[in-house]
Amino acid sequence: MNDLENQLPRIFQVNLHRFYERVIAPVLENLPEPTLQEITASNSMSENLDRAAAQVNAHTHNEAAKAFVLALAGLFERQLRHWALHLFSPLNPRTVYEGDYAKLLDRCLEAREVDGSRDDVRKDLVEAVLVANVVRHGDGRTSKSLRTIAPELWVYDPSEYVDINAGPSPDSEQIRIRTRDVQRYIHAGVRFWGRVDPLPMAVTEPPF
Repeated sequence: MNDLENQLPRIFQVNLHRFYERVIAPVLENLPEPTLQEITASNSMSENLDRAAAQVNAHTHNEAAKAFVLALAGLFERQLRHWALHLFSPLNPRTVYEGDYAKLLDRCLEAREVDGSRDDVRKDLVEAVLVANVVRHGDGRTSKSLRTIAPELWVYDPSEYVDINAGPSPDSEQIRIRTRDVQRYIHAGVRFWGRVDPLPMAVTEPPF
């Protein structure tokens, strides 16, 4: 057992937490999600302008949230593959660099005897990577798979002002990522690294 195998989980947990606290949280706090409002017939130019502003704000928040999931998922996946190289010391590192993400995640959980179903850690970590792939590539097999396992990401009330795509749009353009979704994914990553951390005083619950 090498030292990095034991040290990396704590290092990665801190890096993931720091990225959220210093970069993601401040931005999303400055981009509040729109308040639900009853949609009624507009009687004034002022009301039309307010609705237009709400739609722009909702679109900006949604795009920021999607971008952060893309960054978070990429960061966690790189961390996982890095750690797995030390955890398994494979003869052929390409099996870790290029192997299936979900299978590698399961292998790591099993190696540390961690229950991935607790607090939906595994589910959320896999979902985050699927969201990232949909954001990056648009419609396709991943989009269909994500819509099967997380249909709630496509469900929202019209009064949330998110339906801003003119005319028919690809399914991937209709995905809605809320602040709570970003938080779910970061919580899963922080919990994962805390629960596979073998060192004393491991932090197994997010400190936020």
